[in-house]
Amino acid sequence: MRKIFAAIFIAAAALSVGYGHDIKPSGNNSSSDTTSEMIGTTSAEKQDIVCEMLDNIVLYGEKIPLSSSFDDLDDNYTAADPIPYEGRDISTYTLYYKDKNIGFIDLSKDNELRGLFIDDDVPDSDFSICGIGYGSGKDDIIQAFGEPNVQTEGSFIYGESEDKQVVFGFNGDKIRSINIFC
Repeated sequence: MRKIFAAIFIAAAALSVGYGHDIKPSGNNSSSDTTSEMIGTTSAEKQDIVCEMLDNIVLYGEKIPLSSSFDDLDDNYTAADPIPYEGRDISTYTLYYKDKNIGFIDLSKDNELRGLFIDDDVPDSDFSICGIGYGSGKDDIIQAFGEPNVQTEGSFIYGESEDKQVVFGFNGDKIRSINIFC
């Protein structure tokens, strides 16, 4: 599953040129709350931590409702250039905010959000998960969320289910990628 996802992201990155926006959200359910709070953890609550992370993603001052539809995002977001997952009803799209390419989003055939990858050039002031953004390091993540379910030299994986995971990739101590699966 992870190999397919990595291949899709590499292919999407190679194809993400141009502004062929073909999906336009229809509603605005903005809930601007950029408050950062640390979450306490115990080993028994790790999946609850992932749910808390998924509920506290802030992108451009808007809390992103990952358990809902792409149409719930404000009109500044568009998605283009779909690449379908083989054998699944999910496609990866290039994600734009005000015509700027900011990463990738996985959407079901019904436009339900299934995954999110925000480029590391989006500043912490514009993207965070419970206050953790690209300027954060490994110690910041552990302080905020506790020990990950899986830890390697290059990544921390929070969540036991592939359907609800947050994966932080590192370059040394600093975050280089954040992948969200919901």
